[in-house]
Order: sequence, then C-alpha cells, then structure tokens
Amino acid sequence: VLMDPRRKAKKLAYKGLYPGARVCRGKNWQYEEQDGGDSKRGKITDLQDWSKTHPRSGAYVIWDNNRENLYRVGFEGMVDLQAVVPGKGGYYYSEHLPLLGEPQRISKTHSSVSGSNGFQIGNYVNVDLELEIVQSLQHGHGGWSDGMFECLGTTGCVQSIDEDHDIVVSYPSGNRWTFNPAILTKVELPPEQQQIIFRQQQQQQRDLNTVQSAAVSLSSPSTTTTTTTTTDAQKLEINDMVQICSDLERIKIYQRGHGDFAEAMMPALGKIGRIIHQYADGDIKVQVAGGCWIFNPLAVTKVHQTISIDDENEERLSAMLKKLFDAQVTGDVHEELVKASANGDSRKVEELLQRPHVDVNGIFAGHTSLQAAAQNGHIDVIRILMLHHANLEIEDKDGDRAVHHASFGDESIVLEILAKAGCDLNARNKRRQTALHIGVCKGHFDVVKILLTHGAHAGIQDSDGDTSLHDAISKRRDDIVALLLEHNADVATCNNNGFNCIHHAALRGNSS
Repeated sequence: VLMDPRRKAKKLAYKGLYPGARVCRGKNWQYEEQDGGDSKRGKITDLQDWSKTHPRSGAYVIWDNNRENLYRVGFEGMVDLQAVVPGKGGYYYSEHLPLLGEPQRISKTHSSVSGSNGFQIGNYVNVDLELEIVQSLQHGHGGWSDGMFECLGTTGCVQSIDEDHDIVVSYPSGNRWTFNPAILTKVELPPEQQQIIFRQQQQQQRDLNTVQSAAVSLSSPSTTTTTTTTTDAQKLEINDMVQICSDLERIKIYQRGHGDFAEAMMPALGKIGRIIHQYADGDIKVQVAGGCWIFNPLAVTKVHQTISIDDENEERLSAMLKKLFDAQVTGDVHEELVKASANGDSRKVEELLQRPHVDVNGIFAGHTSLQAAAQNGHIDVIRILMLHHANLEIEDKDGDRAVHHASFGDESIVLEILAKAGCDLNARNKRRQTALHIGVCKGHFDVVKILLTHGAHAGIQDSDGDTSLHDAISKRRDDIVALLLEHNADVATCNNNGFNCIHHAALRGNSS
C-alpha cells in the first residue's frame, strides 16, 4: 500500500483503559461495593490476560480504598470499567489507517491485503503476523495445524489461488499450505535466492515421488465394485465424488508435499466427499466431513455414484433421506412410519397410526416421523402427527429438533405451524445452534423472517460464540443482516475469538 512518509504525518496518542487511567465502575460491573462505592475511583496499573485464550482482556486496578482486583475489559464483550481520566496506550498515524470498504492502491513491490487480487502465481510471500492472529484468521480458510509452524519466518511461493480466493503456498520442505490472503505479505527476493528455493522444491518433489511410488506399489487391489483405484490415468474432475484413503500411515505418506496431514483431518479418513477445486499441480480440494482439505490425488478413490453434499449438516441429512426414501421395508412399523412421513404419504401415515403398539414418536435411522416430514415440508403429514400428539421437542443424535429440520429444508410454513403449536424456536442442537442459526447459514430469508416474527432470539450464541448476525455477515447476506438488525440483533456481542459483529465484518471484508 503506497503511504506518505511518516515524517510528514501527525503522530497521535490513543487513549483509553490503559495503565495510568483513572477509572470508575462501568456498564457490566458486578462486584458490589468492592470499589468503595458508586462514585469511587481507582487506577489501572496493568493489562493482563483474563484467561489463556483471551489475552489482554483484563485490567488490574488499585482503588482509592486500597482494595485491588482484576476486571474485564473486553472478555466476552464485557467491560467492568469506564475511564474518568483515560490512560495513554501508544501512538498512531491517522493518515496511515485503512478505511473499511475503500479500495487501496497496491504497490509493485509489496502488499498485505485481505483479498487475493494482490497476489499472483509465482509471488514470494512471508507470514509476518503473530501466531494467535494467524490461527484466528485461518478459521474458514483451511484451518491451522502444527505442521504449519514451518511457515513462520520462512519464505514460500504462491502455487495457486482457489475459487474462494485463498492462497496456496509451497515451501522448501515440499509442503503446500492454504492461507487466508490477509495473513500473507508479498516480498521481493534476489534471483539467486529464488533459484535456491526452486531447486530445494524440485529435489523435495523428486524425493516425495519416489516415496509415493513405493507406497502405490504396495497397495492392495480394490475389492469393491463402486470405486476405482486412483492412478495417474484416472481422471478426476470438479464435483466428482471421491472416497478418502482410510489407511492413516499411507495417507500421511501421500500428503507429504501436498499440504501434509493434520490431526484435524482424521474425521475425513474413509469418508466420501466432493471435489470442489483442482489445482494446476494436480492437487484437489475436497469437501468432506464438515471441512475442506487439499489432497494428493493418490489419496482418494473415485466413487461412481451421485451424492450431493454441501457441508456437514447436508451430508448427514442427505444420508438420512437416502435411508428414508429407500423402497425396501424390513417389517418394522416405525421404519414404515418414518419413511411414509418423509415421502409425504399421508394416507399411509394415517393407516399406520391406527395400528396397535405404534409409537408416533418411534425412531428410524435416528429420526422421528415429525423430523422427516418437517424437513420435506409435508404439511398434511405434520398435522396428522400432531393430532396424534407427536412430541415436538425430540432431538436426533445431533441434537436437532423438528424446527432445525424445517429450517434446514427451507420450510417456512412448517415453522409457522410448529411455532403456533408452541414449539421452542430457540432450542439448541449439540453445536449450540438454533433454527435461526441454520436458516441464516443456509440463506433461507423466509425462514429467518418467520422465526424472528414468532419470537426467535437473534442474540443466541453457538459453540463458536457466533450469533445469527455473525453468520449473516460471514455469508454476505445483507438482506438478512438488515432483517436481524430490525429485530434488535446486538452488534456488540463477541464470539469466542473476541470479535463483535463490527470486527467480524471488517475481518470478512464486508464493508456494507
């Protein structure tokens, strides 16, 4: 970014709740008369970590009555103090502060931007940010694994830019890592250093090819009829379904030089996913088990069947529907009931419920009839089940209730019926998500509107501390953001990374 020299800029001090500040009790005060009374004062002596995961989120205060304690100044969005006489925190140059949403001029020699436009294949880059910031910015951009420590202080080369505008960087070790572009700083290297890095990468790739060829030669033939062993001749394309290698030791070998293997990838072993991107070097990006990972093509086998997946919930629910729509019936009356409900066969449902010993809340494939009907929008079936006193609040194995399933299926009319029947619209699943979280994440505007109209709370936080407003900002759904704000969504609530919605919008580059 082209900047004017600092010697011409005005140096300003920033002030606030810093050491030396005189303070009194603030908005979130909950310590009774510890300060000596409502009008009493104290002095901040130090900023400390409220917890290991929340650095510099506490201030140590000595009160005029000589009592002292640590108080929250940002932990989980709480501020126990307010400044009477602010303390000096440091200095800044106002002309050098970026404006959110304003395009920046990129120099020919250096950039550190939040998008990929400043980077090109072949650029050399460094990671110059602190570890905690890097780990935070990697959420949603491939994540962080211990193997990525090699990137700190090491220059890498941009290999490709994926469809999400994330940057794939290779290192002299032969490993390739995917980064949020906001983490990277472009650098200029002298030609001789570029040649050294290039030769190191070539040698590492030759070594890896030797190891992987040996691993392939030891592979046993496939015994299934639905997969084809991945070879150099096998053609993989975007949207192909592939099964990830289930052999831990073998996949570790395959992944060397292809992003390496991280412990977070364990849930993907043996699972089926979808190819969402192919890189120029042949590596593939696969959406599987709730995440996206870069794989060596040798680490997957192509599956010759059509499975539609989008994220962890879609994979789970699609699997459920596959079971529910299966025509084969084993004789289990509850299996018949759930399948008939999923198919919208109201006559069959009515007939089954007349049989003795039939439980309207019976479970098949981990779900009730009401959950199956709710997701698929079968209103007649839902009314029949409710007349037979179906339990509206039963949870499946993931903690999802009928309202979660209806929200996922974009069934706003079903949600209105459930709301009028007294269903808990703010119920949380095992990931602490409400139906509103799911509706926002799926981009179902009508679902969000119905839920808010019937009293769903916009401020509930999921297991990551995100509110529905955080999710709407992440999805760049300005229409849903406006709707949530109309229903008094709190922009000040902080997630587990300490970001309120304004911070979150800045992080995502969402100026609107």
